[in-house]
Amino acid sequence: MHMCGIMGYVGPKQAAEVLLGGLKRLEYRGYDSAGIALEDEGSIYLRRKAGALRVLEEVLAESPPPPSHIGIGHTRWATHGGVSDRNAHPHTDCKGENAIVHNGIIENADELRAELLNAGHVLRSETDSELVAHLLETGPADLRVRLSEVARRCEGAYALLVMDVHQPDRLVAVRRTSPIAIGATENEAYVASGAIALAPWLSECIYLDDGEIADIRPGKIEVFRLEDLEPIAKTLHPIEGDGELPDAGEHGTFYRKELMEQPIAWRRVMAGRLDDVGQVNLRDDGIDQEFLRSVERIVFLAMGSSLHACQMAVERLAEVVHLPAQAELASEFRDTRTFLEPGTLAIAVSQSGETIDTLAALRHARDLGAKVLSLVNAPASTIARESDYVLDLRAGFEISVASTKAFTTQVIALELLTAALAQARACPLPPTDLHALRAVPTVAEDFLAAFHLPKELIETCAQAPGVIFLGRGQDLSLAREGSLKLKELSYVWSEAFAAGELKHGPLALVDQRVPVIVCVTDPRHAVKLRSSLAEATARGAYGVAVGSKLGATLQVTLPLKERIGAYLLGALPLQLLAVEVAEARGCPIDQPRNLAKSVTVE
Repeated sequence: MHMCGIMGYVGPKQAAEVLLGGLKRLEYRGYDSAGIALEDEGSIYLRRKAGALRVLEEVLAESPPPPSHIGIGHTRWATHGGVSDRNAHPHTDCKGENAIVHNGIIENADELRAELLNAGHVLRSETDSELVAHLLETGPADLRVRLSEVARRCEGAYALLVMDVHQPDRLVAVRRTSPIAIGATENEAYVASGAIALAPWLSECIYLDDGEIADIRPGKIEVFRLEDLEPIAKTLHPIEGDGELPDAGEHGTFYRKELMEQPIAWRRVMAGRLDDVGQVNLRDDGIDQEFLRSVERIVFLAMGSSLHACQMAVERLAEVVHLPAQAELASEFRDTRTFLEPGTLAIAVSQSGETIDTLAALRHARDLGAKVLSLVNAPASTIARESDYVLDLRAGFEISVASTKAFTTQVIALELLTAALAQARACPLPPTDLHALRAVPTVAEDFLAAFHLPKELIETCAQAPGVIFLGRGQDLSLAREGSLKLKELSYVWSEAFAAGELKHGPLALVDQRVPVIVCVTDPRHAVKLRSSLAEATARGAYGVAVGSKLGATLQVTLPLKERIGAYLLGALPLQLLAVEVAEARGCPIDQPRNLAKSVTVE
């Protein structure tokens, strides 16, 4: 689940077919160009094309690649240099002897570029990635040693996979933050930036950790520390999935499929953790009562939709457990936090478990003395492996870039954790709350089967210069998530505000073209939110209320009154609004422009 896709193969199969098959399993994560490099009788065969992977496949179908048993491939998400054939990966050196693919960013690229140009190298792209290929032109003959020296000169967070035509039976990979998975059979080896790409051929793999380099040969994988090339023993992890390409089926898009799968995912995340009488038990996740009682405060670390789930949890912890908690934007945490109070539990929340900002924040929290619990949808991911405790979201593969079921399973997992903390502190949640949580999947199924957004609302939002979302408390987090979904999918400018802020500036944005959507799943805030909506509609806004009745132009009523269920149900019409406005505007649904499934560069 990464911003670029890496694929490599060495063995008896035709390398080009394997590379394309692996890249196809990574392409949903977001990219703008693709390419492959093969060893071809002592030289490098290179084909790269801007655009979708199918563009590259069409070129290869018209002019088939040579037979080859080793190669590397890549799908690129542009960082340094625009989207073009020459900026696409793989990249080669001046002599055409080394080929590389690269995920991440080399932060000292300007310095390295100047050095190479002064030495007479001819650079053919605008990328930081190409510099690695040229740096590999000189140095020790052994590719592993040579790459280790080059990697130690490159600053930043990245993954590299390289090949040398003079050593046609091996690939070498380096990891510094960006993920790398590697697996082998008796006579072949595979490497990719995500284990899902290996699933058609392997049932288990190893994951490189930061500062590791792997020597990959048919049937043999050796891993070393990058700093001194000391060997490292690695553990095999199972690969989820059966290798079949994901299929959206009757839903047409993965976003709609995953939206409709939410009730099933909600049951999975609760299974074995919430019983019939409302008791929460997380012992199977390694979270016992003694640990829960030891927590004195919580800091959540997350980005995007995950941050919104955490913000909801902060409200619940304060209300139910009276436990100090705050949700931090993970990208800011390292720069703004110099200490954590004793007894702090850091909770890292990430769908992919590879979000680089969240991973960096997790490591900083550990350096500051905190224990770390992670909520991830990939229990073998880097964030999970570096955590003391892990709660698996059990959402299943989420393909669409815009999160639906992963977000709402995060909300439920955090609700379960809140309930477990409350039980451990002898202040358990009211039984009605937990019964409502158990009931919400069935209620949601009925709701989704019958619910339709009015066409007038879709058209109004599709033509609007912007949309305003309002909320208070947990409903403010829900409003933020609704706003994020709308801008991600439809490219309609939207913002979410605390309702009390409306009069302090945002009201200047309101006129008859601007829909104002008020989230009000918590009836305690209904009176104040009614006033906020009245302020907007008095200026001509198209008012929408999701939850309690506020006298809006359009009312979306939810079939659950208990807050614990209502705010989960409240996410559904907001998710539907985003996709239907996007469809009305002709936007791509599963791969919005400029975005990737998991952000693995800073």
